[in-house]
Amino acid sequence: MASEEFDIVLFGASGFTGKHCVIQLAEVCKENPGLKWAVAGRNEEKLRNVVDWAERKTGVNLKQVGYVSADVSDVASLDAMCRRGKLLLNLVGPYRFYGVPVVEACIRNKCHHIDISGEIQFLEKLQLDYHETAKKAGVYIVEACGFDSIPSDLGVLFVKKQFPGILNSVEGYQASHHGPEGTTLNFGTLNSAVHVVANRNEIKEIRERFHYAPLPECKPKLKPRGPLFYSDICGGWCIPLNSTDASVVNRSQRYLYETKKERPVQYRQSYTRRSFLSLMSFIFVMINIGILSIFRCGRKLLSKYPKMFTFGVFSHEGPTEAQMATTSFTFTFRGRGFSSKSVEKSGKEDMAIITQKWHTSQLRLA
Repeated sequence: MASEEFDIVLFGASGFTGKHCVIQLAEVCKENPGLKWAVAGRNEEKLRNVVDWAERKTGVNLKQVGYVSADVSDVASLDAMCRRGKLLLNLVGPYRFYGVPVVEACIRNKCHHIDISGEIQFLEKLQLDYHETAKKAGVYIVEACGFDSIPSDLGVLFVKKQFPGILNSVEGYQASHHGPEGTTLNFGTLNSAVHVVANRNEIKEIRERFHYAPLPECKPKLKPRGPLFYSDICGGWCIPLNSTDASVVNRSQRYLYETKKERPVQYRQSYTRRSFLSLMSFIFVMINIGILSIFRCGRKLLSKYPKMFTFGVFSHEGPTEAQMATTSFTFTFRGRGFSSKSVEKSGKEDMAIITQKWHTSQLRLA
């Protein structure tokens, strides 16, 4: 059984995302001074440097923060780490390479686990292979708690809660905004995405192993969008976004149907930019990344020279503090459905809702 030594252990605290999570935990400590937490990783000196940096940034006294030595290649160190905490925040990716040993250690030592993975194969295979084991151990394994896929998943649930009738479908529109210094994305995000694309053929095989019972047919069907379209809802040009978000939303909808008999909601997501030329630039970069991801030599080039081969979109250094302060993402959701059961039977939607736009800063969802 996990000990009472730490309420939270932050594994991977010295990484780009990890150090910003340390800041967030420091802020949480202001309202929860009794919270016991630790940072974990391979190099204690780097961990101490991150905590000192967070202390200077927040003004919060972090002398009580613990330090745990752990390495994903050392199972004994993972077990020792998980025995010391109630909850592990796992930020060590790509998860397809480093995630499973950590999850297994959490289950063995009855420590709850949260990740921020957006790697669709890892997420679905983890549920397939470890759901029953974790359930028997009384351990929660909570996935995709970062930019993938909290805004989309909770956004759909929010629309469902606000919709005055019977919700049939939701379309999500994701947009990014940045200041005069532009924006850069962290290499870790690119590294994970590259391997998702390179191993895209695994997804079908994984889903076949679930042997899902069919969900009730929802009519009318949510019609697919064209490869490029303009939307008045968000006031911009859009492309369909085949990301992890839709997978996570669909899994949530299946769970709600199977456990609570709630009517499943259809979901599709698009990426949007106000400028047509800006969207074309985005498409060009994504196509380039997709092509390079298919080949081993291409993946090596992206890994070694991300800034060059993504035209500045990704870098090893990640965004600067100034860029993060002026970068945000907006999510707009349009829900459609029926005003009553009788209208639902006719299959003709007669109600629609557009939710308030949701702004999330890159700093908080790096």
